[in-house]
Amino acid sequence: GMKLQSIQALRGIAALLVVIYHARALEIAGIARGGSSEPALIGGLFASGFAGVDLFFVVSGFVMVWVTRDVLPGRTTSADFLFARVTRIYPVWWAAATLGLIYMVLSGGVALFNSSGAAITPDTPEYQYLWKSYLLVPQAEYPVLLIGWTLIHEVYFYLVFALLLFLPRGALPYALLIWGIAIVGASLAGLPTPIAKDLLTLAVHPMTMEFIFGATVGLVVTSGLFWRPGIVLMVATLWLVAALGLQGEPTPYTLQWGRVLEIGLPCALLIYAVAALDVQGRLAWLVPALVGAVLSIFVFQLFELVPASPLDLRQGAVILSTLVGGIGILVTLWIGWLLGQARPGWLLQAAPLWRGLLGATTRAGDWSYSIYLFHLFALGIIQRLMLRIEEEGSLATYLRLGTTGIGDNLVFLIGGLVAALLAGWLGYVTIERPSVFVFNALRRKLFRRSL
Repeated sequence: GMKLQSIQALRGIAALLVVIYHARALEIAGIARGGSSEPALIGGLFASGFAGVDLFFVVSGFVMVWVTRDVLPGRTTSADFLFARVTRIYPVWWAAATLGLIYMVLSGGVALFNSSGAAITPDTPEYQYLWKSYLLVPQAEYPVLLIGWTLIHEVYFYLVFALLLFLPRGALPYALLIWGIAIVGASLAGLPTPIAKDLLTLAVHPMTMEFIFGATVGLVVTSGLFWRPGIVLMVATLWLVAALGLQGEPTPYTLQWGRVLEIGLPCALLIYAVAALDVQGRLAWLVPALVGAVLSIFVFQLFELVPASPLDLRQGAVILSTLVGGIGILVTLWIGWLLGQARPGWLLQAAPLWRGLLGATTRAGDWSYSIYLFHLFALGIIQRLMLRIEEEGSLATYLRLGTTGIGDNLVFLIGGLVAALLAGWLGYVTIERPSVFVFNALRRKLFRRSL
């Protein structure tokens, strides 16, 4: 089926948000290790980079409805769908989890032998922990590679959605509604916990709502129900930026319903607008939205706030930055309109620049799963390299985190981003794409058609 370039681009943005979020944690740790008290360079909105996960979940729900929009319900479709999803998620996860395991063994975090020196056997807790990690089964601890917790949610979404594919398409909205009501009911009954640690807390976790939001948006877009997607895009962009600015220190509320309502909802609106504009071939609307987002983020960053900053300071910064972003959008639209009237040639000349930017973000979106799984290793390597080179020579101002000035922080941030993109590309080319190729060939043989 038709692939939406814009949705891939959103995946790229989601992956980069998570990378910057983790880079910030490492930067803060590095500064503390250096015994300095300077603030991290990566602050402000990017302290809320965990929201990349929320965006991934909403995109996931959307994509599942989008790719199954023309299929007949039933057993074959359901099995075909599940086969495609599972073979997409596990091979790359196994590669990343194995790297995580090797790292843990080498750094003494996980022992392959228990304290008495005997090897791990199927009845030891370590063995249980490892097979659950590799199969992405919920358990009390985080999986062997920490970020695998999000994939445990993904696998759960796939299984439920595979069941929903037995229903006629017309029943899907009702099924999603019932599922959503069940999630709200479970929360009212006090069943969920901030981190899903078993099948029940996974099934009723509020973040499941983000998936349902995405699936609902998928239904709206595939039904051709488009209402002012350009305006919705502007509102969603400013709302999302504002929501990232308002996030404080994590609490049980923000880890559950807080992120669903404050971040999941604007993400759903954003995906609706972007997908609708893509289907209609009106992606030029992305330009004013991007200008608004960049201005808004820039103004917010000037306040140098952190999650621990008082709420009233964050609110003030959000109000001002949203206003500036909104004005930026209006000015961009106005200039665009004027140029469209007087100098349409100029607008057409700028088109390749915007297309190039969208293309680059889309490529990051193609690699987004591998970026997500391998970026922690990439950031760790950059951190080690900086420490290693700094011991050799006099480059401390650029390589020791916590040195006065912005040089060291910039080297870490830019180096980390480049390394994460490189790791994502490598994972994509060496593991992800080959495995997709092999399993797609197998899938055509098994199901004699493709989703």
